[in-house]
Amino acid sequence: MIAVLVLAAGGSRRMGRPKMLLPLPGGGTVLATVVNRLLAAPVDRIVVVLGHEAAATRAGAGLPVDPRVTVLDNPDWPLGLSSSLKQGLLACPEADALVVALGDQPAVDPDVVRRLVEAWRKGARLAVPVRGEPGDPEPSRAGHPVLFDRSFRDELLALTGDVGARDVLRAHWDEAARIDASSLPDLDTEEDYRAFLDGRTAGGPQGLEVPGRKRDR
Repeated sequence: MIAVLVLAAGGSRRMGRPKMLLPLPGGGTVLATVVNRLLAAPVDRIVVVLGHEAAATRAGAGLPVDPRVTVLDNPDWPLGLSSSLKQGLLACPEADALVVALGDQPAVDPDVVRRLVEAWRKGARLAVPVRGEPGDPEPSRAGHPVLFDRSFRDELLALTGDVGARDVLRAHWDEAARIDASSLPDLDTEEDYRAFLDGRTAGGPQGLEVPGRKRDR
């Protein structure tokens, strides 16, 4: 079973307003767009972890009603990303692989997730999308989503603070299957959001449609 964990618990301090609820062209919020796009990927379950103003986010995000989607509240969200990661891991103990995605990346590509899963099915314990610079012999930037085999479960559960899974990724970087992909913008600030809406960042609104799925209204 392949599960996706969507981290969406942060306080949006840099944005100054709840970024998961920001509207996108064509209808739908940032968070709903992320979840809808992930539903188009070859995964069995999606666990969305909320935290700051969880009730308001749950009520206003317009998340899809789908048996594969579970929404959790993380009361320990001020302790950092690791607390949300643990909540998600504990919610899906049966997962053979866990894809860690971010709730503020509405351009997440279901095809990238498909390629991560393919790498895992071929034997990779860890798979990550990377972006290469022209002329670089190796891709130089890693991003999200990242796939972890269940053999990393104990290491992920042992994380503390606001580090997410990056410490585990760094410790095992040499064995990571690296998937070529464009970088995806995080919508952390008002400037990020405006640039995304204007199509000035990779995967702007023109790339938000998921083939075979309707946008949220």
